[in-house]
Amino acid sequence: MIETSRLILRPVESTDLPFFKSFLSCPVSTRFLPNEGPYSTKQIASYVRNRVEHWQRGFGSFMIICKSSTEYVGYVGVEESPHPDCFDLRYGVARAHVGQGFAKEAAVACIEYALGREEFEQVFGVAKEDNLASVAILQKIGMMPNDNERLYDADGLLTFAISAARFYELYD
Repeated sequence: MIETSRLILRPVESTDLPFFKSFLSCPVSTRFLPNEGPYSTKQIASYVRNRVEHWQRGFGSFMIICKSSTEYVGYVGVEESPHPDCFDLRYGVARAHVGQGFAKEAAVACIEYALGREEFEQVFGVAKEDNLASVAILQKIGMMPNDNERLYDADGLLTFAISAARFYELYD
């Protein structure tokens, strides 16, 4: 578990399925995700199962919970990408909590956790080029464009990265 000034981050559990059912079935919340639209019930169950199983590697995605209200804000995590040795920041914030700085706060805490592991020298972030809000968050946390890596086989994606050295320069 990780705590920030406003948030609690705890590993995704199977009991988080209701949040993901709501989030991943919403056309607005999912328009920039790989499906580019709502996920089926089967896809949502698989998504949650994969998030839970990823923790067997010692890292993964967290639920973002607001300390003051105990509401689910969203999720954030660093997970393995299909590209060997590249670890990708993932996040999503429920529509009711967008624009409050929760994504940045959670992402910084999650990256710090990931960089505390020996196998992480840098963390990547990927966003669709037309997802201006996500691109802005990646830039706000200090990620820089990285045209040398292509983590996913899809067009229209921008890749960013932050090294451990840069992260600690910004956040120590």
